Amino acid sequence: MDAFFASVEQARRPALRGVPVIVGGMPGSRGVVAAASYEARARGVHAAMPLGRAHSLCPQAVVLPVDMPAYHAVHTRLVALFSTFTDKCEVASIDEAFLDVTRSRRLFGPPQAIANRIHHAVYQHEHITCSIGIGPTKLLAKLASGFRKPGGITELTAADVYGRLRELPVRDLWGIGPATEERLIALGITTVALLQDVPLVFLTAAFGPAAQGLKRLAFGQSVASVRPRPAMPKSVSSETTFAQDNDDRQRLRATLLDLADRVASRMRRHGLTARVVTIKVRFGSFHTVTRRTTLSCVTGSTSTIYRTATSLLDQVDTRGRLVRLLGLAVDGLHTRAFQLTFDDGWKETALYDTIDRVRAKYGSNSIRLAGAEFRKEPPVTSPPGAIFTA
Repeated sequence: MDAFFASVEQARRPALRGVPVIVGGMPGSRGVVAAASYEARARGVHAAMPLGRAHSLCPQAVVLPVDMPAYHAVHTRLVALFSTFTDKCEVASIDEAFLDVTRSRRLFGPPQAIANRIHHAVYQHEHITCSIGIGPTKLLAKLASGFRKPGGITELTAADVYGRLRELPVRDLWGIGPATEERLIALGITTVALLQDVPLVFLTAAFGPAAQGLKRLAFGQSVASVRPRPAMPKSVSSETTFAQDNDDRQRLRATLLDLADRVASRMRRHGLTARVVTIKVRFGSFHTVTRRTTLSCVTGSTSTIYRTATSLLDQVDTRGRLVRLLGLAVDGLHTRAFQLTFDDGWKETALYDTIDRVRAKYGSNSIRLAGAEFRKEPPVTSPPGAIFTA
């Protein structure tokens, strides 16, 4: 999807069409940009940029807070729409999916025709645009989707592996992150062409067994096929950037309670439990420390996660140091299963299930934990643009 969060906001508010829109918080806050419309991007605004910097680049932009329930609602409808074209639909994130249309051509025509139909249907139903890439592998399809944004349809064939693909910088290959790119550049490998041509023995000397995978990426090969069911996420997290740096332990604990509530609620919504709890503390100097621990058993309980997080916070020396950001993450995720107990644990489970049902019907703010409301001034919650991080 093109600038998904911002596009949804423009679709909900027709007066904002053609206007630069930034999603991420309120003007003057210290959060970061979750999404920027293409009008704002033309002024240099991009995702993960501090809101203050974004406002200075584009002062005329309309700045809106993140509304995840609205974006998830559109996401759900889009997935249902995609599923009318193929039963092989892999959701990659809230704004991206892979569709295997190999067996759909008899009904809907060749891939280009299917892409045109999807493009039209998305705009007709949601009044937003998408960029579609077509390719024989997931990697080539993903690369193609970025060629003509916004609203374009591009196809990369096997022949393009030895043509258009060779011109791209190595960082454009899906699966090559900043650290790998830095190591490749240190070896003089800056383009896909150079990565294709470098002898495997030379690459193996630098990357070991991972060299084979890099070679496959260079030739547009995806090991994994489209999976109708998404892979289990590796973590669930939430974090808050304070409007003003502070060292108030009571307020830090209240913030941790709010973060634990958010994280546990998301886990339960996706049928997950966790084994590992991590907190992140960023000071005003931008120095960041983390603390983590492994629980004796998996949990989806807000109170358990909160108690563990506060215990980790007690291990961080904040004396004389002001905290700018506080984050909480859980990993070691497992599919949630019913467990028969002979203590009062079932009461807490029933309570959280009831809270989740009320929030699903009336909104995430319909019920809040009282302890989480202790705020001398409201912090700005960083946008959960990617609830799940791989």
